[in-house]
Amino acid sequence: MYNKNIAFKDMLRILFKKEFYLDMVVFVFVCMVGVVGILFFIIKIDKLLGFVPFVGSPYSVILFFIFSTFGMIIVWRAYTYLVIVGEGSPCPQLGGTNKLVTVGPYSRVRHPSVIGKLLGIIGLGCLSGSVVFTFILIPILFIWSIFYNRFIQEKGCVERFGDEYIRYRQRVPMFFPRFKLTDESSQ
Repeated sequence: MYNKNIAFKDMLRILFKKEFYLDMVVFVFVCMVGVVGILFFIIKIDKLLGFVPFVGSPYSVILFFIFSTFGMIIVWRAYTYLVIVGEGSPCPQLGGTNKLVTVGPYSRVRHPSVIGKLLGIIGLGCLSGSVVFTFILIPILFIWSIFYNRFIQEKGCVERFGDEYIRYRQRVPMFFPRFKLTDESSQ
């Protein structure tokens, strides 16, 4: 089992591994193109409904860079663990991992890359200022992600990793990490 923390040099190293960049190509050219296409039409719906952007420039650009940067770092770090520790691809459609990853960000939540992608899409919502996209479509996308990850992707993980994944799923939350408060009097 790999217990060592992944260093920044490891994160740089995986940029050149096909397991990483193939998934990123799929994500950028399939998912992001679809999201941007939908956003284009939703902005038109905002205008038809008389909605004005909920955040203006330069704040929209600043929020976009903040959310997108944090989101990108979270996805990159999560994918680094999948490639190095999991010895495979971050993308189940491209073969997935060969080992179950339960360390690093995966010790806190089962789907850290979803959190990163969600932050990136929130950044896009801020950049566009679209009320419908940010406050209606993003929550719908998040609900879809919960459904997809729990009932489709995790089903595949149970088939692939068996009881080990079931025990992992019981102890690690899906998206929102548990933060334990320590009782200082017991120390």
